[in-house]
Amino acid sequence: MGQAKADCTFAASRKGCFMKVSIVGVGKVGVTLGYAVVTKSLASELVLVSRSAGRTRGESLDLQHAAALSPGRVAVRSGDLEATKNSQVVVLALAESAEKGGNALDRIASAEPNARLFQAVVPKLAELSPEAILLIVSNPVDVLTYATLKLSGFPANRVIGTGTLIDSARFRSLLSAYYNIHSDDIRAYILGEHGDSQFPVLSAVFAGGWHMGQDPVVKQLFEKTLNVAPEVFLSKGYTNFAVASAAAMILEAIQDNSHHTMPVSTLVQGYYGIEDVCLSLPAVIGRNGITQTLKIALNEEEQAQLLHSARQLSAVNARLASFWQGDSR
Repeated sequence: MGQAKADCTFAASRKGCFMKVSIVGVGKVGVTLGYAVVTKSLASELVLVSRSAGRTRGESLDLQHAAALSPGRVAVRSGDLEATKNSQVVVLALAESAEKGGNALDRIASAEPNARLFQAVVPKLAELSPEAILLIVSNPVDVLTYATLKLSGFPANRVIGTGTLIDSARFRSLLSAYYNIHSDDIRAYILGEHGDSQFPVLSAVFAGGWHMGQDPVVKQLFEKTLNVAPEVFLSKGYTNFAVASAAAMILEAIQDNSHHTMPVSTLVQGYYGIEDVCLSLPAVIGRNGITQTLKIALNEEEQAQLLHSARQLSAVNARLASFWQGDSR
């Protein structure tokens, strides 16, 4: 039997077809995303999977009760990897703890322990849901998006990382507050790595036709954006709401087949000479994943920044290649 089709018969509160969404990794981000799925009716069925079966069952029960207070119908349950079978979307939010090599402040330092986790689960998830879209939230997200692409064997349009969607949202938030313009009316992208080598496309920052990027303040606000996530982490010990909201936005675009454009991590081939690396570019997202990547014109400085970002990520990918080439001992 093939994969079950998305169920379009549930809850008229949303215009899109409903679908089975599985979240693998139910830490702070995973459970926050689960809550968004329930309250925004982003699935007909939500499956939670983690290494802590007892706590995950508790989270699923709590979300079941929340679903009863929400406008749509979302069936929530927990289980093992087998429970994800025939998902339309599988979200990868798993990560190693600091005790086992994870590092929330230094994303690249978490690359090897988290790649090892992905090596253990991605092939099985791909086997269970061969037509699914794989959405990567874990860090370093660009490296793990590339790892997922290699480990799953899926086409690039069905492997998506949250990438710089969260960074771009933070940037727009600061621009909105400074200029007193609604963030929805500001077009501003941060591209490249979700990490130290990210950069703002100042040549394409606009609001109402006004080229905001020409104002020197905009670059200063980008510099401030770089410190926002560490500030949140140092204040509360983790980040969860913003990145979960970014993942929920991607799920909504998939569910509604909206073809919204957002900067997400995807495989790049042939853009300004970049080959075989995942990083963030503006992508159009619909029911089949990424329908197209918008290869916007960059000025010389931005091209150099993009190439630098690609080189940084390619170096990490090369160091971890054994994880998807079959020998990681």
